[in-house]
Amino acid sequence: MPKKTFNRLDCEKKERVIRAAIEEFQIHGFEKAKIEAIAKNAGVAKGSIYQYFDDKKDLFLYSVTWSLEYFMENIDRQTPLKDMDVYDYFLTGSRERFELIKKEPLLVAFSVDVNSGKYGSLTKETNDALNRIGEEYELKLIANGKKKGTVRADLDDRALLLFFQGVTEKFTMKIVEIARNFEFEPTDDLYCEMESYLKNMVSLLKNGMGR
Repeated sequence: MPKKTFNRLDCEKKERVIRAAIEEFQIHGFEKAKIEAIAKNAGVAKGSIYQYFDDKKDLFLYSVTWSLEYFMENIDRQTPLKDMDVYDYFLTGSRERFELIKKEPLLVAFSVDVNSGKYGSLTKETNDALNRIGEEYELKLIANGKKKGTVRADLDDRALLLFFQGVTEKFTMKIVEIARNFEFEPTDDLYCEMESYLKNMVSLLKNGMGR
């Protein structure tokens, strides 16, 4: 976790530090990544990095969660989480997801490598952190659905979460597959194909979770 000194920075400077860290980790891997290079590319003193984070590992783990939260926050700006249930999540924002893939190739590449286990001994810790954030978000979607009357209230949230994750796993894999091609340019035909796929998946979700 970042120290209080990092949290006191303005948003622009925080982002500059984390993007510099992600670029260094992505190019050189965790072991060979240099704090000096991160500091230089972020435009801060090397000692400042250690005022912001305990060590390189702490900075790496925060960079991983920052990337996921960055994508989630961008999608949430288009369709506020408070207004979404699990079905809305897939039926809205699909184009925003593709636009983010085009706009943020470095973050996508970093996220893909983290998920694929590129960072070896850190894989379990990164996966635990990502799963925690993802599950918190998905449980909110389920709770929203119960409030709206679109998700079954007679089933436990955790059971619904397991079903939701099982149904959507292939979708996530498809997005990762697309993301691996950083020169990828989505076409209108592909948007239509993916939106049709999403609608079919939502139908499956509604059959299992809906009221």
